[in-house]
Amino acid sequence: MLKKILLITLPLISLLLTSCSNDEGEAGNNNINNAVPVVVSTVKDTIITRSIDLVGTLAPWKEANLGAQTTGRIEKIFVEEGSEVKEGDLLFQMDDTQLAQAKIQYDIAKDDFIRMEPLYEQGSISKQEIDKIKAAYESSEYSYKLLLTNTQFKAPFTGVITSKKMNEGEVFMLAPTGGAPAIVTLMQINTLKLEVSVSEKYFKNIKLGQKTKLEADAYPDMNFEGIVSKINPTIDKNTRTFDVEIKVPNANNVLRPGMYVRAKLYIGEEKITAVPRSAILRMAASNVFYAFVIENNTAKRVTITKGEEYDEIVEIKSGLNAGNVLVTTGQGMLKDDSRVKITEGAR
Repeated sequence: MLKKILLITLPLISLLLTSCSNDEGEAGNNNINNAVPVVVSTVKDTIITRSIDLVGTLAPWKEANLGAQTTGRIEKIFVEEGSEVKEGDLLFQMDDTQLAQAKIQYDIAKDDFIRMEPLYEQGSISKQEIDKIKAAYESSEYSYKLLLTNTQFKAPFTGVITSKKMNEGEVFMLAPTGGAPAIVTLMQINTLKLEVSVSEKYFKNIKLGQKTKLEADAYPDMNFEGIVSKINPTIDKNTRTFDVEIKVPNANNVLRPGMYVRAKLYIGEEKITAVPRSAILRMAASNVFYAFVIENNTAKRVTITKGEEYDEIVEIKSGLNAGNVLVTTGQGMLKDDSRVKITEGAR
């Protein structure tokens, strides 16, 4: 009887063991088959150039509204709008009647002094007499030169006439307050400037001579350069910004005052942790960002804090470190603790 029981039991145990072995094998195969294929890369630190994006309107490097110091008739204007002039070029001339009279008085006084000076040296006239003659000469010379500068107006710097506000024959009138309208406006545009306001958090980063890149809507295929030429030493307490002036060389006069430009101000290099933009996911209806890293062929979801974006890479402030194996393709099919199959090795 005992022999019959043993004969029946042994095949049963064998069957059970075989069944368990098959179940475990099938489970392992199922885990492999259910693994999500992904592409990964190794998170690395990289060196980037920090920059600040700014916008503004170009202004002339110098600008002058030119008019007379006294009321008078405009005798001749030698320029038109758009005229390019050099420093010292004659721009316009006022009525010279008073100038002619002053020139006559100056010439007479000069001749008197030249004629009397040798007589004083010979002792024929007293020092008091020569001093009186010399004073008259110097006074007439000053009056003549003053009228000359207020009759013939020359360009104080090289530039372009951007406005002609009066015509020949018109009477130039001083305003009651002492101010005066301009006859012509002169701008220096072979160099321009861009005045912008920068957040106070960048105050320590801005230095004189820093380079900038500029783009203008009028020339979408061209890039321009500038340098920081002036930094206001104070912070506006209302806006928490400070003013920066950027000098923009414009040798060919391509750019013009009034143009809207975008500027990128470079503030130095820095080592950051950065990953491909495609590796970052955003939680629906929120401003929460996350990514997946691989540990033992298992995807782990990590919440990250983004920094600046640079073309195809994104700065990571927190959540990822150099050396992490990051999913860059296939993460849309993953959940936390999903099994994965790496189709490309970490690099």
